[in-house]
Amino acid sequence: MASGLALAFLAPAAPAAGQAQYSVAEMNEVVAEAIKTPSHPESRRVLSLADADKGTKILVSTEQRRLWLISGRDTLMSVPVAVGMGRSFEFEGRRFWFETPRGKRKVLSKQPNPVWNVPEWHYLERAKSQGLEVVRLTKDDIIELSDGTFILTIGANVGRLHTSGNFWPFTPGNEIIFDGKIFVPPFGTAQRAVPDALGPYKLDTGDGYLIHGTHIYNEDSVGDAVSHGCVRMRNDDLAILYQVVPVGTAVYIF
Repeated sequence: MASGLALAFLAPAAPAAGQAQYSVAEMNEVVAEAIKTPSHPESRRVLSLADADKGTKILVSTEQRRLWLISGRDTLMSVPVAVGMGRSFEFEGRRFWFETPRGKRKVLSKQPNPVWNVPEWHYLERAKSQGLEVVRLTKDDIIELSDGTFILTIGANVGRLHTSGNFWPFTPGNEIIFDGKIFVPPFGTAQRAVPDALGPYKLDTGDGYLIHGTHIYNEDSVGDAVSHGCVRMRNDDLAILYQVVPVGTAVYIF
């Protein structure tokens, strides 16, 4: 694998309206960290597949916590990323494994300004850490709280109906916690779809695994094994990758 200063660059794709155009000079400031031979046998197998691929590809090392964009023998980008934390989580008899899976994938789609459809494990983690009961709402539920108000869904919003008759939707991204319970909003409601959590762009590699950005308050964690499985980038780095990588690009995770 090539390392050192990038030698050549892809011709940047035409930017969408309002999207910044990055010059070769700007991208050429990146110095590539050498790709090290991984310790895991499956990682070595995936890396050998990547080495045989002479086209343009994305490589992600879960050990080095780094992403490379490579074309032929030329390194076009080398940046730190956050990867899966590599641990399991158990609650209510269910087990989740938060790992960035090794193997060959590809960029199936790209999307600006993505919305995070919050998975159930997010609510279960909060329930376990705070000792809360989990209540999974349906769009037909009307739940009375201890103060006489109600939680219910009206249209696309889950909110609280006050004794005055006023209905106040909950803020997307804020957990709904009352009376020692955490209420899980139904899919399709605004409260289950959180803006900004994935940063400005996402590249979908299938099975729920994304290459995406980072909330502005969380960029210090890039370079650590802290995600729930996705590859998470600094937003400035992702903006460049998003611009130059087409759908169909191979992704090797090792």
